[in-house]
Amino acid sequence: MSQRILVPLEGSPRDAEALAIARQIARHFSAEIVLMHIAPVLFDTKDVVAAEQRLDAYAQALRAEGIRAHFLMEYGEPSAEIAEAGEQQQAQMIILTPEHRTLIQRMFDPRISSGLLSHSTIPLFILPDVAPAKRPAELLREPDAKVVVALDGSANAEAALPTAIELARSYARRLLLVRVVPPVFILGSGVEAMQARHDAHYAEEVEAHRYLVATRERLARESNISAETLELFGPVADQLIHLSEVYPGSVLVMGTRGHGGLAWVVLGSVAADVMSHATTPVLIVPPRPTGDVGK
Repeated sequence: MSQRILVPLEGSPRDAEALAIARQIARHFSAEIVLMHIAPVLFDTKDVVAAEQRLDAYAQALRAEGIRAHFLMEYGEPSAEIAEAGEQQQAQMIILTPEHRTLIQRMFDPRISSGLLSHSTIPLFILPDVAPAKRPAELLREPDAKVVVALDGSANAEAALPTAIELARSYARRLLLVRVVPPVFILGSGVEAMQARHDAHYAEEVEAHRYLVATRERLARESNISAETLELFGPVADQLIHLSEVYPGSVLVMGTRGHGGLAWVVLGSVAADVMSHATTPVLIVPPRPTGDVGK
């Protein structure tokens, strides 16, 4: 998918999972892997030496497998250091493995994420925090796995499409375009209010269908790729989480800062809920990626 993949490692049990996914993606796209560890400003020398030795061993093992690799040691606040390293290394992807669901919630606190999620120009590949038995051995290898793209009609959300298309092509998987129509809330009661809600919901359904069909036809015309479409109705986060259960082993691709149902895809409750409960990896693509996928 990219020429360079940044993989921050913490010395946790999930490091092995991040490395396994990075290996798979690197092999598919002839990418280089950049390993990274962030130590606190007030660090213990023994801990830093141990981290450097661990990263060096990982990098040597990757090179022995024919994968280009090197490592970085940085010091400071993790989100800011990861974002800066991604820019300096000209990475096309950052692989993250939050170890606890509470940490996933914290990642979407603007005070914490401002250096990474809200300002990053690099796609973030976030692995779900699920039991090892439920983790697929290989990316996009389950029988029903798809590359699912959550769209809301905005250009920012559509920025995820080129990345999703390359992922689908490289793994020979179907591309599924999804638009979620959230509940329509209109104040009032009685027959008139009920009719107004019905009319508003119907208008949203019609628009969602029209948009998905037009997008599918445009992709077939411009990118020569066949895509499936799916319209869902209900709370956005709940519907996206449900998709990860319906299509196990899939990857959910989301653009950032869209409007409508995905308005809070980076800094709000939708993103936090999806990250906390999705059972498949989530690839978050910012409006202006640093480069086209596969270049």
